[in-house]
Amino acid sequence: MKIRIFRQNKMWRDKAIELMEQKGSKMNWRYLSDTEYDQQLRLKIAEEAFEIRDAASKDAIIAEIADVFEVVDAICTYHAITFEQIKIAQIKKREERGGFVSRKFIETAEHPVGSYGEAYCLADPEKYPEIV
Repeated sequence: MKIRIFRQNKMWRDKAIELMEQKGSKMNWRYLSDTEYDQQLRLKIAEEAFEIRDAASKDAIIAEIADVFEVVDAICTYHAITFEQIKIAQIKKREERGGFVSRKFIETAEHPVGSYGEAYCLADPEKYPEIV
């Protein structure tokens, strides 16, 4: 039997490995250290967020949001964070800064020299490039 090997370098769901092996695949894996696990959960949440962005149907969006919830649940478990703590932080942010229901999209921002906004943008020039 001819075998093809593909690099993965990412964390998979626990049962997905077993399901692939039942179908004849050989999965080469290792246990992650605490630091690696935390790092991989953070990478996984970003991966799942991009999959929400790329979802083509309502059902696909639901499935991808479910994946995000699964990763959030794992992150919370690892860091001993309760959903109540998250809900309190969400409410506080919404009260202080609002939500996203108004659909406002900022194209450019003009900040005075020395202001918080200027410092915020300068701290991440790849995300907030200066227009000259």
